[in-house]
Amino acid sequence: MLALLFGLMGARLFMLQIVESDEFQQIAAEQRTTKIEFPARRGAVLDRDAETMSISVDLQVVYSDPTLIDDPRAVAARLGPVLKRKPESLVESLTGTFAGDQFEYVARQVNPRVAKKVAAMELPGIFFEAEPKRFYPNGRMASHLLGFVNVDGTVMEGVEAQYNNVLAGEPGAVRFEKDTSGNQLPQADSSFEQPEPGGSILLTIDKDIQYFTELALADAVRQYKAASGTAILMRPKTGEILALANVPDFDPNAYNEFSNDERRNRALADVYEPGSIFKAITLAGALSEGAVSPETTFAVPDQLQVADRVIHDSSPHGTEKMDVRQIITESSNVGTVMIGQKLGAEGLDEYVHRFGFGSKTGLDFPGESPGIVRPLEDWSGSSIGNIPIGQGVAVTPLQMVSAYATIANHGVWVEPRVLAGTIGGDARVDPAAPSSKRRVLKGRVARTVTGILSDVVSEGTGLHAQIPGYEVAGKTGTAQKVLEEGGYGDDHFASFAGYAPAKRPEVAAIVILDSPTPIYGGLTAAPTFTIIMERALRELAVRPSNNAEEAARAIAENEDRSLPAQD
Repeated sequence: MLALLFGLMGARLFMLQIVESDEFQQIAAEQRTTKIEFPARRGAVLDRDAETMSISVDLQVVYSDPTLIDDPRAVAARLGPVLKRKPESLVESLTGTFAGDQFEYVARQVNPRVAKKVAAMELPGIFFEAEPKRFYPNGRMASHLLGFVNVDGTVMEGVEAQYNNVLAGEPGAVRFEKDTSGNQLPQADSSFEQPEPGGSILLTIDKDIQYFTELALADAVRQYKAASGTAILMRPKTGEILALANVPDFDPNAYNEFSNDERRNRALADVYEPGSIFKAITLAGALSEGAVSPETTFAVPDQLQVADRVIHDSSPHGTEKMDVRQIITESSNVGTVMIGQKLGAEGLDEYVHRFGFGSKTGLDFPGESPGIVRPLEDWSGSSIGNIPIGQGVAVTPLQMVSAYATIANHGVWVEPRVLAGTIGGDARVDPAAPSSKRRVLKGRVARTVTGILSDVVSEGTGLHAQIPGYEVAGKTGTAQKVLEEGGYGDDHFASFAGYAPAKRPEVAAIVILDSPTPIYGGLTAAPTFTIIMERALRELAVRPSNNAEEAARAIAENEDRSLPAQD
């Protein structure tokens, strides 16, 4: 029995010391080793001209080693007034949560001037360590685009989250060994690893254009008593986003003072039925497939029965002979449905997907929605009557401006992007990879669509989108808002999407206002588009496309004319 007992003990010792020794050594090391991490300084976020959008500033962490503090209440009494804290709230962090605790946060993100005052007291057991804090010097500017970083260094939304792998860096750490009572072992090794700062990123955003876009959009929301607003500007040839604005916005320096609704990036996360600005997609598909030409005529009544739905024009009229150009210029719903019927359900569905609706844009932004596009096999009998005029399909503002940028770019879709490049520790700029591209329309079709959209602005529903000196192409939209229980209510989205100069486009833009007064895109979103686009063209030093005096005179003449039926 003794031999058997000692044999079993020997076998167990062999297992512990030989077979499983590495595993138990690792467990023992984890039990006696303490690791305290210190965050790295995040890289800066800069606009296209290297203007600062967000940056990390060094503040201080005040921490304690409770084993070195004999009278926690006396120390708390001295620290409280300097840190502007009640002394009793500091006692726990000076006492420790358990016996032998050698690290407790006393205060975080402390101003360096305050930290110097604390250091001058030479209190036993009180120590300091640099702690970077994310700072947004422009306040609310580009808040939805930038996102924010919370007090623990956790990235939340925006480019802060999207490019965290570039910006974050590697945190530093203090490692030391302690005994079973939690006391540091003086004879054991300890180490300190310096934090490795993150890289910086250059955005495609133009700070000046972003600032003015936000001002103009906020003014429009106030002037037209809208619930919210969105505006996006991008370069058609490169996919670069120059500005992305939402109202309401928030201050990322005080993100916790704002609601989730205020922090929501409506430009990418929200979907809506676009209404008449979607008619450009129907037109482009029908022209591409040869279903119609600009001169194709239709006998257009003021209403049309399609399955179980009746499609109405914006105002009553007798049956009129209208060609395709006139249908789009005057934004006839019935005429556009007739164009869609010529294209057919399969053709319309193909071009809806070709333009990227129903899929994410490739920007890969946190929270971006792919939109809602019903599969062709799930179309109802009335789908061919509502999709051509932008109902029965839900899109994001970014998808919509990308579609207009595609037409502007001679039929080539370019993936939207906000990253221009990255900057490493050697201060060298590594340009971002070019955006992916694909052809959606033939160049001649895109030019034809541009000509018709130019007529919309020069003589149709988009008169208020004219810009002196520049030819503008675009389309108005006034879309009924879908009710949660289904059907449509009395609220509307007013929108205008377009680009300029029409024949050599440099900027494409969209403006959307939620429930403005008046409701019409031509009277609210279009003039807001004009204010934003005119400033952007000037900032980018885009050469005028026509005589400014003649353009100004034409606008003055149009002001005296009665506007076409709005939509």
